[in-house]
Amino acid sequence: MYKKTFLRIFTVLLATFVLVAGFGVHFSIANSADSPWQMFRHDLRHTGVSPFKGAQTNKLKWKFEVEKRITSSPAIGLDGTIYFGSVDGKLYAVSSEGKLVWTFQTGGEVTSSPAIGPDGKIYVGSRDKKLYAISSDGSLKWVFETDGEIYSSPTIGKDNTIYFGSADGNLYATNLNGNLKWNYKSKIYSSISSSPSIGDDGSIYFLISKGIICALNSDGTLRWNLRIGSNVYQSFSSPAVDKNGVVYVGSENGIMYAFNPDGKIKWRVNTGKTVQSSPAVDSDGTVYFGSYNKEVYAINANCTLKWSFKTYGWIESSPAVDSEGTVYIGSSDGTLYAIDSKGELKWSYQTEGWIESSPLIGPDGTIYFGSNDNHLYAIGN
Repeated sequence: MYKKTFLRIFTVLLATFVLVAGFGVHFSIANSADSPWQMFRHDLRHTGVSPFKGAQTNKLKWKFEVEKRITSSPAIGLDGTIYFGSVDGKLYAVSSEGKLVWTFQTGGEVTSSPAIGPDGKIYVGSRDKKLYAISSDGSLKWVFETDGEIYSSPTIGKDNTIYFGSADGNLYATNLNGNLKWNYKSKIYSSISSSPSIGDDGSIYFLISKGIICALNSDGTLRWNLRIGSNVYQSFSSPAVDKNGVVYVGSENGIMYAFNPDGKIKWRVNTGKTVQSSPAVDSDGTVYFGSYNKEVYAINANCTLKWSFKTYGWIESSPAVDSEGTVYIGSSDGTLYAIDSKGELKWSYQTEGWIESSPLIGPDGTIYFGSNDNHLYAIGN
């Protein structure tokens, strides 16, 4: 009898151990997944599309005040910490409850958007000409110095290479330790303010401020380039790449371009005003973007208009698209708009300043974005 009881207890304990171990393995795998919004425009291809359903109402969860305006777009870590920069020169880490975790002071304005590495470090550029690598506890790990201000938001590749542009005209590629792998400089000197996007084949796309889109191979050699605009001081629109390798980018001449992977123009849409908003592209090839003509556009993959939506201000903010096709985007009228998949207003939220920062969608649907009224906002149910 005692022997049978012992065997039953042993069996139960063994089953419990296996079950707990199984959960432990699952938990470990879950924690090794990518961040819900790892970098500017969400992912390597800069699609701006989230797998999560965004907020259904304009209810304010909290707002967090900083010293100066926020044009940097936030990123969010696995633990829910939100990272963003400010014109006050600081990188902020704020909890999902809206409480300050830490700040890191740089030597210049932080308009670059942070990227979160696979090692949990946060990488961000500053107008003090430096790219910073900062640990998740807010301590400095290393600095990479360039000869120009850094507006460009870093992108982290599948092989953990960090790509970013500088006003010195270089696109840099470093490893996670801050060692230079290569740099590319166009023969036509020009600042690089846009954030590089990376196609599934490893190709790197970015816009330089003389109105030229560049495509590089993964080793930093030139694939192709093409002038799509005029000689302007800064071009902030960053390319997006769809699953077929088609590249989308806006220009200060008012046109949204679609390029085939070989660099030939597939189509173009003329809005009549500058397009600084970086496009989003969903799985069916629909492209979303804003224009200085105050409108938000959804363009089908065949270049037909799906819908357009009128705001009351020019648009520099880039759209975030949720799993249901709802588009979240800010405007210089100080409003964040939620536009449904048919182009109808779902809700809006009014701030006290222009919204240049691009929103992100958290895993619980919370929408995070910055405003020129010096606040980071969290909108959710």
